[in-house]
Amino acid sequence: MRKGKPPFDAPAAATDAGSALFNRQPDEADFRVSPSPHRRQLTPRDIARNRGVSRLFSNIIPGLPIDADPPETRQEPEPFSALIEKTLKALKIDDSPWLDELAGAWTTIMPPEVVKSARPGKWDNGTLYVYVDSSPHLFELRRTHLKRIEAAVRAFAGDGRVKHVRLMVNAVTIP
Repeated sequence: MRKGKPPFDAPAAATDAGSALFNRQPDEADFRVSPSPHRRQLTPRDIARNRGVSRLFSNIIPGLPIDADPPETRQEPEPFSALIEKTLKALKIDDSPWLDELAGAWTTIMPPEVVKSARPGKWDNGTLYVYVDSSPHLFELRRTHLKRIEAAVRAFAGDGRVKHVRLMVNAVTIP
């Protein structure tokens, strides 16, 4: 007799060890994220996933299969712009891609009075600094248009990116 695969008519006890792997029901540990030797602690995203796994297994109905991608454990994709900003911040580069998009759309989202004397300047730690060309224009914009500027910028930026809008005089002339 040769050493190799068992013949098809082999007794069930010989193949029982292999079938135990395929008949096993998944449990909570199969879906949880745990620290590995490369990573000592869990990220906030991993902790949120583990909470979702606990919620999934508290709602399981016996006899029904577990969804391959249940909504409880699904992770929403992170926007590419957020990844770019995180990378730039990690590299200590004070630049933001969405600020360029805001500067391009500035003339369409702002009233003409604001466009002729102000432009987006810099974005730092949730605060957008809008450059104004002179002190009288700064006073006038702050008095009459600041709320509209904030509303338009927050609507354009979305997802709570801009916490504050500050107006400041800048020596650079506005084209």
